[in-house]
Amino acid sequence: MKNIIIDAGPTNERIDAVMKITNMSTGALGAIIADTILENFDDEIENLFYISTKLSRKPKIKSDKVKFLQVESTDDLLKTLEILFSSYKIDAIVHSSAVGDYKGRYVIRAEDIIEEIINSDFSKLSISKQREKLLNIFKNPTAVCNDDTKISSYEENLMVMLDLTPKVISKIKQFEPNVKLIGFKLLEGVSEEELYNVAHNLLVKNSANYIVANLLDRIGNGKHFAMIIDKNQILKKCDTKQEIAEEISNLIFN
Repeated sequence: MKNIIIDAGPTNERIDAVMKITNMSTGALGAIIADTILENFDDEIENLFYISTKLSRKPKIKSDKVKFLQVESTDDLLKTLEILFSSYKIDAIVHSSAVGDYKGRYVIRAEDIIEEIINSDFSKLSISKQREKLLNIFKNPTAVCNDDTKISSYEENLMVMLDLTPKVISKIKQFEPNVKLIGFKLLEGVSEEELYNVAHNLLVKNSANYIVANLLDRIGNGKHFAMIIDKNQILKKCDTKQEIAEEISNLIFN
């Protein structure tokens, strides 16, 4: 009996109390993968932990074995994964979430950061030190907006500073070295050869067992091109979400 994790859909990163940074992922592929596993391997599942945001697509098949866990941000996702890996022996994870690359560090009025720069003394500094001081002002200005409340809708010169989010895939094998890790990579406007090379580098870097490499410009109108690779080769090229789901299910259970 296996414990499986599927994370799906986007992460949402707060800018203020109501505004968020997100992406266009719906979680549809993750939901289809969950349904395919439940349909074909229900007898071999102890728990299927399905992690997603509130509005992401969910599996259609009803089962007591499915445990829904709601997250919001990348940090939420990481904390949830850490708890699951510390509480259960996880056999496989399908890490299909479209984790956002950036999160908000602060929001500021352009007038306020300009005022801070004007009031700073650069006269005795070298050019390199001036650049360093300017960068420090942009990294940590003093007059940031309060992001615990809704920022006014009438600010004409609002600026947002972004930080990188943590790379979730890089943490998974740290939680459980023996878990079967299926990661995902999405690129656009590249050849299949370049897609393979980028996906293979991701696999090696994060000790993943498999990577599902997708091309954005070949997704839509019922089609979803992806190649599934391991460390040695392309295992299969798929043209639909259902094909991808069936291949992933077989990799987990066979």
